[in-house]
Amino acid sequence: MSTSKTNKLIKEACVETKEQIDNAILHKADQIELCSQLALGGFTPDDNLVQYALDHQLKVMMMVRNRPDYTSSWWNTMKLKKIIKRYAKTNVAGFVFGFLKKNMIDEKTIKQLLKVTNHKETIFHMAFDELDNPKQGIDTLVRLGITRILTKGGKQGPATNNLVQLKALATYADQRIQLIVGGSVTDHNYQEIAKATGIKCYHGRKLALGT
Repeated sequence: MSTSKTNKLIKEACVETKEQIDNAILHKADQIELCSQLALGGFTPDDNLVQYALDHQLKVMMMVRNRPDYTSSWWNTMKLKKIIKRYAKTNVAGFVFGFLKKNMIDEKTIKQLLKVTNHKETIFHMAFDELDNPKQGIDTLVRLGITRILTKGGKQGPATNNLVQLKALATYADQRIQLIVGGSVTDHNYQEIAKATGIKCYHGRKLALGT
């Protein structure tokens, strides 16, 4: 499984507009997670926004989500497969998605989506924090072949409130899969979280803002 062995801290800016993309470039974000409707948790961005990001040669992790909860149906899965299959032929670096069934990983849906990713990076988003057994969730996602997990370290509070849990998850993952820390992560606190947990990758709407 691909994991980062560098000491560099990776900053992933979570963005939903062209202006935010420009700002991420200006302040040297390492990569972006590209979404729409972040106020609702993040949905699939439109074609024009994806093309704008790709035209600027950014490393783009593209959200693939079209409903407000973490469940899926056969019809919904087929629509998402169609989106991923189309963008898997582009320079999009990876796809962000996450599905649950009774607070467990929805393996059937994940396997369907993985069939069409063209071996690009795959990130299981913060649906992970709803799992009743996150360590079992790590094992499942490693087995399925997911590249990364986005987590704030627990069901409640920002990442800074869950440092012990985040460190425990990182220890359990043991470089089998990369963790990305989100949850009110900013330019002002990501280094503190890194020092406490040893995790190298950070995600947020307030990262790479130049503040």
